Amino acid sequence: MYFLYLKKIIVILLFILMYPIYSQVLNYKPGGNSALPPVDSIPESNKGVTIQEHLGNKIDMNLTFTDQSGKIKSLKELTKEGKPILLTLNYYRCVSLCSVQLINVAKTIKELGWPIGKDFSIATISFDPTDNPEDAKKKHNEYLSLVGQPEGEWNFFIGNQESIDKITKQVGFYYKYLPQNNEYSHTAAIFFIAPDGTITRYIYGISYKVNDVKFSLMDASQGKLGSTTDRFLLFCCYYDPNAGAYTGLAMGIMRTVGIAMMSFLGILVYFYYNKRKKLYH
Repeated sequence: MYFLYLKKIIVILLFILMYPIYSQVLNYKPGGNSALPPVDSIPESNKGVTIQEHLGNKIDMNLTFTDQSGKIKSLKELTKEGKPILLTLNYYRCVSLCSVQLINVAKTIKELGWPIGKDFSIATISFDPTDNPEDAKKKHNEYLSLVGQPEGEWNFFIGNQESIDKITKQVGFYYKYLPQNNEYSHTAAIFFIAPDGTITRYIYGISYKVNDVKFSLMDASQGKLGSTTDRFLLFCCYYDPNAGAYTGLAMGIMRTVGIAMMSFLGILVYFYYNKRKKLYH
């Protein structure tokens, strides 16, 4: 009799726990960018301007750039004590796309509330070889002021064409110089680099959710960043490349539900055998 009751309870629990997953999966729509124009309609100035993901590849951490104070630094210096890097590629004369992107990075980091330079580094590298330390210094002061961390270690780098070509190629960032108006055609994304130089995540667009940045930094830090609660939330999520964001749908929910089910079943089995033991002794 007890066994029959146990089976009924298990079936009810399975239905209760799995119903939210079924409903979400059935209503799920990929989060890809449906606003992208057809290939034939792309302006000539934008052809070839794209990002090709090189997830799992390593960048050359010995590459050197000049920071906002005129000091030459290698990327490796930014990863001391196992710190991951949040990397952006911009140019400092850009008052449209680059400015909007960096403003939103600053706002997201401010909302995140983690001290820049303590457990992670931010590096913005200009892909315009004519940018100079004064340009970098101006951006450094402007965006750290927005974050509210004037002493934070957000490095704004300039470099020669050779170093620029190497870093952009290694992360798969392809842009185009437009000589007619002395500007660059480019797209926008932020890149997450592990302490050993491994590219761990790409997040596209010009605005970023706090949890997407937080979880990306946690992934890039190889488990060193984040509170216990953060780690649990990350465990319940996974990165959906179609949506370009972390989501709790599908695999994340399935993992959590699986653990919950096993726990419930373990408790039920314990009480079942404990009851039988009392009946026969």
